[in-house]
Amino acid sequence: MNELVFTSEAEVYLDTAVPNQARIFDYLLGGTSNFAADRLAADQLVQLIPSLPKWVRLRRAFVQEAAYTLYQNGFKQFLDLGSGMPTENHLHIAVPKARIIYSDTNPVAVSYGQSLFAEFVNIDYINGSYGQIQNLLQHSALRRLIDRPEKVAIGLNMLPLTLTQLEISKLTQELYQWAAPGSQIFQVIQTRSPQAQPGKYEKLLALSKRIHFPMYIYPLKKAVAQLKPWQP
Repeated sequence: MNELVFTSEAEVYLDTAVPNQARIFDYLLGGTSNFAADRLAADQLVQLIPSLPKWVRLRRAFVQEAAYTLYQNGFKQFLDLGSGMPTENHLHIAVPKARIIYSDTNPVAVSYGQSLFAEFVNIDYINGSYGQIQNLLQHSALRRLIDRPEKVAIGLNMLPLTLTQLEISKLTQELYQWAAPGSQIFQVIQTRSPQAQPGKYEKLLALSKRIHFPMYIYPLKKAVAQLKPWQP
């Protein structure tokens, strides 16, 4: 019987025998840049939520559709936060001519992205933390590709799932102050009532913490309110 081993947060990025959230989601998306430990962790998540692979792929499909629609509406530059591994039909596939900054703090995702886009002139992948968003916004690669006076489309991906209410509010306010008028954010808002199947819900939250991907799921009204001053 396979046994899933969990270790410290530092080791999770260094050892392929330890599950890594970037590779877990690559596996759920149908990718091949993952290892046995990642697949085992993903399978445990799927045991709790059998429809998880479908929803992960629908989320990525939304990112593609949103990016294409925004590009057709005049958005030529994209800032993507919490990007994960840019595999399996990410932004650059939907809008190959756009200027794109991917960002994450997961060393596995950052290393993969920087290697993948090393020869691209319109795409870069940077190591940037939502907790130090001003440093990220001042990054030389971002300043090279993102024109401040021009409207920008900002993808949040699953980032709000990993943040407290205070962290989300602070992040969205700082992004609003930085972005040019007419800019937009795009994301899938994940909501769920904790009262529905509370046993599975608690197990999901516990497992998410063990794979170093703590989750915070809010009711819809609260999730939307946290994005202010951005408007739906």
